[in-house]
Amino acid sequence: DKGEALVRSGGGKTVACGICHGQTLQGLGDVPAIAGRHPNYIVRQMWNMQNGERVGNSAALMRQAVERLDNDDMLAIAAYVASRVP
Repeated sequence: DKGEALVRSGGGKTVACGICHGQTLQGLGDVPAIAGRHPNYIVRQMWNMQNGERVGNSAALMRQAVERLDNDDMLAIAAYVASRVP
């Protein structure tokens, strides 16, 4: 439930993932799909962006989206988006 709330509304800590990744999380334009991705991949990407290990325009935008998430938030988000099979 926590992951779904964070993905759908941001839960006061971030923005809804669907704004950039599309309502079905299948991606929009250059923004990649996240639905059905392995949870480890999702957490690693968020953590790397949060800590500045990913660079570039997209990473800078994502860094703002993940900067206030803690590890439990990232795990909850990853579990939810992984369950959204494309």
